[in-house]
Amino acid sequence: MELPKSLEKVSKILSRLPGLGPRQALRLSFYLLRQDKNYQKDFLESFNNFFTKIKLCQECSFPFETMNDNETLCSICRDKKRDHTLLCIVEKETDLLTIEKTNKYQGLYHILGRLINDVNSENSKTILLKLIKRIKENKPKIKEVILALSPTSDGNLTAYYLEKAIKNLKMDIKITKLARGIPQGGEIEFADSETLINALEGRK
Repeated sequence: MELPKSLEKVSKILSRLPGLGPRQALRLSFYLLRQDKNYQKDFLESFNNFFTKIKLCQECSFPFETMNDNETLCSICRDKKRDHTLLCIVEKETDLLTIEKTNKYQGLYHILGRLINDVNSENSKTILLKLIKRIKENKPKIKEVILALSPTSDGNLTAYYLEKAIKNLKMDIKITKLARGIPQGGEIEFADSETLINALEGRK
């Protein structure tokens, strides 16, 4: 039996989302079709606003919403009260949010977007170049970089490459890592606040 082409297309798009396979995506597609018209309208408007009104910060890549088309920085990067000489590098947006919940970190962030498992790939080169460019151009000068990456095999490999690249700049930047309050193989996104506070304060 053939499915309607529009249904197949939506299902394929949904299946590309993290954690959703083809079967779950198809179930979700059917679920959306069964909802009332008000829900469907709200769903469409929400996604339209999501894709048209949200920008990615020019500096840290965190998403933000603004009515000013000329605004390029998120609220964290614009905040003059934060320490602009301290840069915390995280893998993804949810890691940033988790660290922010501790209320113990007052520096800036840099979101990689993904971890590095092959330094010679184009994606990995892009990640490194963007970070290095930011460190070189940041005003005031970056004094410390915190590698706040999950202690997984890919996280440790990424930290190694980043540390090497930053040291090669010879800009006398202190490089620290979170203390081992985070269990080996664990992910920052799922760490509790107390564990993260200890990891931040015990970085070395």
